Amino acid sequence: MRRRSHLNPLAAAGGVFVGSALLAAGAMAATLVMGVTNADAREMPWLTLEELAAQQPIVDPPPALPEVFTTPAEPPVMTAVPTTTLPTTPPESVVATVRPEIDAIWPTTEPGGGEYVELEYPVTNPTYFGNPLTLMVTDRTPDGEWIKVQIPIRPNGTEGWIPATDVDLSSHFVRIEVVLSERSVRVWDGETLIAETSAGIGADVTPTPLGTFFVNDLVERFEGSSYGPYILSLSAFSEALETYGGGVPVIAIHGTNRPELIGGAHSAGCIRIENDMIRFLAEVVPMGTPVTISA
Repeated sequence: MRRRSHLNPLAAAGGVFVGSALLAAGAMAATLVMGVTNADAREMPWLTLEELAAQQPIVDPPPALPEVFTTPAEPPVMTAVPTTTLPTTPPESVVATVRPEIDAIWPTTEPGGGEYVELEYPVTNPTYFGNPLTLMVTDRTPDGEWIKVQIPIRPNGTEGWIPATDVDLSSHFVRIEVVLSERSVRVWDGETLIAETSAGIGADVTPTPLGTFFVNDLVERFEGSSYGPYILSLSAFSEALETYGGGVPVIAIHGTNRPELIGGAHSAGCIRIENDMIRFLAEVVPMGTPVTISA
């Protein structure tokens, strides 16, 4: 049985749901490619791995790490920089927006040095479609000089340290919970449930991956798109597909032109919801919002 979509009327009255203003959400863009299965009307990916490599803006190579962390004459004595885990109560999310003058991030395995995190492709700022690069913060050093962020690359959940001087920090209380066994999506603002809806999920051979990810981009689509009017791109990738239609198999929450499939398991891993609901989420969900996908 499909779950009825629900928007909290109190939250709506408080200005969270703004009615027709949702239809005027600004055109924005996703970084990579979301896939659909043969059950859908086919829509070709709009960005392939080759295009991503060819059309990325030219960026300077990563700066040289201090010699002590690269190839010293003798193995150095490494002293770990203590870190402070961010509080989990209340459920506040810390978001890092990369500053405009920073054209790419080069995360390291340790605060202050170590080795560079291996990247499949450069993580550039702005994103491929021109939006500020936004990352979810998961840790920081006590002096605040280094922050640990989740990086939207494979494998899922990859993290690294970047200088705090490269970003502007902000916080909010919005979070999304996806429960695959319930085929449900719930959106919270603090302790207030602001939206709940049924969802379509990945098929058995292309399951939706589990874990905690974050919303890293927003793209507006066209009328009748198999992705619906908007796509919320996540920092997650299919763990069953290497590519999809020549593109990177990014997981996303998006609408659909096949609403009768909502509540089933037919997608290539993405999470499909009703078009009215994705319009609402496109308006109220900030970039960097954590998305927890559980069984």
